[in-house]
Amino acid sequence: MGNEVKMPNYITGPYAVGTETFSIVDHERTEHLGPGEGPRKIYVRMYYPASKDSVEGKEKAPIFTERTLQELQKTFHFKMPEGELPKADYYEGAEHVNGQKFPLVIYNHGYGAYAEANTFLCCELASNGYIVATVGHAYEAVANEYEDGSFDLMDKNINKFMYGNFFGYLRLVVAQTKLLKAKGTPDTMCVVRELRTRYAQQVDFSKGIGATGHSLGGATAYYLCHHEEEISCGVNIDGSLFGNYEGMVMKKPFLQICCKENYPTMTRPLLGTEAFARCEVFEGMKHLGFCDAKFFIPVKMMVGKMDGIEMYKRLSACHFEVFDQYLK
Repeated sequence: MGNEVKMPNYITGPYAVGTETFSIVDHERTEHLGPGEGPRKIYVRMYYPASKDSVEGKEKAPIFTERTLQELQKTFHFKMPEGELPKADYYEGAEHVNGQKFPLVIYNHGYGAYAEANTFLCCELASNGYIVATVGHAYEAVANEYEDGSFDLMDKNINKFMYGNFFGYLRLVVAQTKLLKAKGTPDTMCVVRELRTRYAQQVDFSKGIGATGHSLGGATAYYLCHHEEEISCGVNIDGSLFGNYEGMVMKKPFLQICCKENYPTMTRPLLGTEAFARCEVFEGMKHLGFCDAKFFIPVKMMVGKMDGIEMYKRLSACHFEVFDQYLK
């Protein structure tokens, strides 16, 4: 498409935002996607509060490595100026705020997306006093790059399975449900276990953990709230719900966000619940536009006509509505 990427810098909180990445090797699970060998790997990017004084004079960090950016450009058909990497409003390896703990929010990306797909939202949450862990799911993400130098790309055989024939939609539902249960939830809880050690001095677990995500990642947030005791509240960003919830009652606060055309498929969170539940409809939005693609792919028929900054203000406000009340 030949569009150049320019990420806006807009955070409102009292903190600067630090970032770091790390990898987890889950030796209890064997990889079945991709080449189907070895233990399951998980990529994690953290966003966390840092004091503004500690980052004074420092350069903001790029969102991607060169290698990951190449794969994203091929997949999403956007273009970067020569020699430039898009930067976000965060700082690599910034010092954590001393003597303070902050609530944890887990973000899961959508199928065929990537861990940094909602950098804008994650930075805004971190600047307002949350630690955000984004989970990169091997072979479901466009690309993941690990600490040991290894690299994996999306397993396109999954697409062939889901869309390969007349029964593609049914196969899609079955495949997405399997991914949610077999990969999304175990990956997330593996990250939570790691953070209980790695971030023991920074995370306040006293009121549980918040979950959010876009598309299949949003469906994962809903599933986690139903099935994992440690997850105490959640937000689903325009994700259709996969899985069988018949006879189950939601007992945790949950907010559903959707574009108008997807609203008819989003009623489940409003039914069968004993807790706070609400649906926020974003007029003039399209599914892909609820993440950073709003700036990468400025084509209204794909990302919606709502202004990008205005969309993120509303998206952030929805998250604060839930997380400020139930995690702080």
